[in-house]
Amino acid sequence: MTTIAEVKDVFETALQAINLLDQALADERKALKRNAFAEGRPLTDEEVIHRKEIVATRVKLADAMEVLALDTVDALENSSDVGQLIHNINAVNFQLENDLERLKQTEATAAKAAAVAGGMVSVVHKLLGFKAKLV
Repeated sequence: MTTIAEVKDVFETALQAINLLDQALADERKALKRNAFAEGRPLTDEEVIHRKEIVATRVKLADAMEVLALDTVDALENSSDVGQLIHNINAVNFQLENDLERLKQTEATAAKAAAVAGGMVSVVHKLLGFKAKLV
C-alpha cells in the first residue's frame, strides 16, 4: 500500500507535466496568431487547422486532469495512512461515545442533587420562618 505522501508526489508530478504541456500548447497557439499578425496577414488554412488541433489537445489534457483527480482520490482512499486514520477516528469516536454516556449519567446525578438542594432550601426557609415566629 502507498502512503498519502507517495500519492501526493505522484499527483504533483503528473499535474506538473500536464500543466507544462498545456502551457506549451497555449504558447504555441498564441505564437501562430502573433506571427501572422506580425507579418500582416491572416492565418493560413494550415495554421487555423493547427490551432484547432491545439485546442482539441488541450481539451484532452483537461480530461486527463479529471482522470488524474479521480485516480488520486481512489489512491488516497486506499492508502495505508487513510486506513490507519480511519482506525484512529473510530477509536476516538468510541471513546467519545463512552464519555457522552458518562456525561449523561453525571447530568442525571446533578439533576437529583439540584432537586435535593431545592428541597433543603425549602426546609431552611420554613425553619427561618418558624424561628421568626418564635422570636
